[in-house]
Amino acid sequence: MDQNLAGPLTDLLWILLLWVVALFLLTGGTYMTLGPALRQGPANRRAARALARAGLPALHDLVLRTAWGGLIRVDHVVRLPTGFVVLQIVMRAGRLVGTRRQRVWRQDVGLDSHTFGNPLRRLDKAMAAVRRALPPPPEGADAPVVTGQVLVPRRARFARGRPEGVSNLGAFLEELHAAHGAAADGPEAPGLEEAWQALSRAALAVPDGDGPLSWLRRPRRLLRSALAETRTAMGLLFLGTGAALVVLLW
Repeated sequence: MDQNLAGPLTDLLWILLLWVVALFLLTGGTYMTLGPALRQGPANRRAARALARAGLPALHDLVLRTAWGGLIRVDHVVRLPTGFVVLQIVMRAGRLVGTRRQRVWRQDVGLDSHTFGNPLRRLDKAMAAVRRALPPPPEGADAPVVTGQVLVPRRARFARGRPEGVSNLGAFLEELHAAHGAAADGPEAPGLEEAWQALSRAALAVPDGDGPLSWLRRPRRLLRSALAETRTAMGLLFLGTGAALVVLLW
């Protein structure tokens, strides 16, 4: 090959390779960032509407700090007169295989199998984050009770028995509604309102006055929500790196 052509051809190949890498990062980053929201978002919105129809006060899509300084996303926190119920939605239908102790669960749909992290472990972390966000109870009173449940769709079935802490979404919401109605006439747990307000502030769920979240709080909440999920955070990193490569190559 003519030496005069070798140099430019090599440069062209490097540029093409960098473009391929940039497109890969942008495509992968978009999938990793939007995929979870497209899969989980509609289910969370349906659950939020169901809670509203049942007259259950709830906070949705919270992002709280963990004991180690990280972030965790909590799908819903329902307020009862006795305390709070943390709900984690798992949109996995078909045959599910998993126990409380297993690190990974399996979903079987036809001939396909998919693994995913144990949602009960995530629920435990979410409940710990909720407890951590609550203020100390009034002197002489106990802290509000914090419980939790993983909710799966009606089409989900557990071949080896449903683990404790996992319920059908619709059935459990009916149980919550009944529990809320049964306790509505009794006194609330001491300090429950203060704990609810503190939880709202910790999760950036409190609007300014009666209006929407301010322009400063909204992007902060969106960023925290993205960083709370490892997959989404990696997607943002891919998008940023891919965009930087495109700018350099343009």
